[in-house]
Amino acid sequence: MKNVHWRVATDYIGAGRYLAGPDRVIVGTDYGVQSVARSRAGHSWKAKLGSRCVGVMAGEGKTIVAACVKGLFVLTELGEERWGSHSFKEIVHEPLAYRDGVLLTTCAAIHFVKEWKGSEWRFDFPEVLGASVEKIRLVNLFELDGHLVAGAVDYDSGIGRVMVLNGKTGKRQWMSDPGPISDLFPAGQAVFVWSQTGYGKFETRMTRLDGHEIWQKDFAGMGTVRPDGTLAMVIGSNESPEWDDWEYRQISPSGKIEVSLRGNGRTAVRPMVRKDGTVYFIGSVLPVDLGESRLDYTSFFAMPQEIVYQHLMGIKTQLPEYEVFLHRLRPQDPSPEVIYQVSGSYSFADLKLLGNNEIVLADGQDLLAVEG
Repeated sequence: MKNVHWRVATDYIGAGRYLAGPDRVIVGTDYGVQSVARSRAGHSWKAKLGSRCVGVMAGEGKTIVAACVKGLFVLTELGEERWGSHSFKEIVHEPLAYRDGVLLTTCAAIHFVKEWKGSEWRFDFPEVLGASVEKIRLVNLFELDGHLVAGAVDYDSGIGRVMVLNGKTGKRQWMSDPGPISDLFPAGQAVFVWSQTGYGKFETRMTRLDGHEIWQKDFAGMGTVRPDGTLAMVIGSNESPEWDDWEYRQISPSGKIEVSLRGNGRTAVRPMVRKDGTVYFIGSVLPVDLGESRLDYTSFFAMPQEIVYQHLMGIKTQLPEYEVFLHRLRPQDPSPEVIYQVSGSYSFADLKLLGNNEIVLADGQDLLAVEG
């Protein structure tokens, strides 16, 4: 398309946090981490770390922190290993910078780690999900007003909880009732929003850190908060016939639906909002395979977040092929505009804003920027 500013081919697994800058992109791969130069000032290299990388982040002093399935690694800007901390449990989520260390999430616990040391503290998921849970899928994890808010579900059943942890000790201070948690995001000072999807539930709640519920609505999706405090959510179902008919909703802090507009496809990654209030979101449509049973298209689909997790962890080797749409909704627009579209691909990476007007997204293993 004419509005593509640049495209970089990589070994990216197509999901998990990546880094994009004016000179290079840094991605997680099946073997570790790859840096691909975009200009003469950038560095190209491959760091083979022994397992699949599920996310990277920028560390101190131009270092790169990589969370791989079998360990956490800190690399120099040239890809040399500075230090590493191998894990006995699979790491299932990107690293998160926290205080003077890193939050590391395995299939069994959240660890707060520092350089050259073991865990300062850990929070074990069986404490809240039950001893029979062998592997979790982390829905989201973030710091909010000195606390940590986490959402995790049993990988097998999809049932889990939202938890509020003490930011200094990792001790649990509140948890939700069990349910099919499907999204979780901060929504302002001391409040967060979380959704449940499946088992007959399509619900979204705004909740305070002490567990007080502000409101509850009978819809669910993925969302973020806009600069004016309203919520931008892409709402949808995993049941027929709505799975390809998700819509954008703008919701006031009091829970009132202010805008409701139809988009294209299902959303697997979080919407992104610019400071001017412009919202971008990805929609994915899975074309009907006429050679398969009609029951495959008239009953139930897995939620997009489940598909992203399977792709992130390499659980399913068969790559899906979607119609992918990047939507833009400016405050003055009457409806979302498709500014990028591709067939036979997938886009499981978060959207990023680079510079003043470039929106970075994934097209399979490629990273590209389009005019925003």
